[in-house]
Amino acid sequence: MLTAWRKTNARRAARAARAAAHAADPQAGRKLAEHFPDKLWPKVRQVVAGYAAIGDEIDPLPLLETFALEQARIALPCVVGKDQPLIFRSWTLDQLLEPGAFGTREPAANHPEMIPSLVLVPLVGFDLKGRRLGYGGGFYDRTLEALKAQGPLTVVGLAYEAQRLNKVPAERHDVRLDWVVTEQGAYEIQA
Repeated sequence: MLTAWRKTNARRAARAARAAAHAADPQAGRKLAEHFPDKLWPKVRQVVAGYAAIGDEIDPLPLLETFALEQARIALPCVVGKDQPLIFRSWTLDQLLEPGAFGTREPAANHPEMIPSLVLVPLVGFDLKGRRLGYGGGFYDRTLEALKAQGPLTVVGLAYEAQRLNKVPAERHDVRLDWVVTEQGAYEIQA
């Protein structure tokens, strides 16, 4: 119960910081490619899961465009149902997205499902221990746990630098990030 209360308070502070950072630099997503670590750069045909930004989330589209130009295969998340892991469907830059649950935009249901080995995740807040503060639905925690059970997976949080917190309250089920990339730099999370 105490952790839930702490998460609510941390989420409130991080959302305010994100809103301010977005207002100050709405095009900050263009800087993500400059800071994305070379050792994580996707190989030709590698499946990379991104996301379509909602509201004031940092926009991964410029980074996804760069990956696509270098022949990575791009997938975006789709909500299947409450308490279910997300699935990822193939997406190309010229394809329109459809409205999804919780204000998301996602590929059409006829797009093939893909299993990514690199997942870019949105977040509300993060810390340098790899703890991610999301929206509270647990979608990414369930999804990342399922993907990790299927094989190697690298999880990279994308955020504004202002979203960094001293400590994110965490629970046992919270899946940690491997890296965080912001408009100002990249952080490798040490285990």
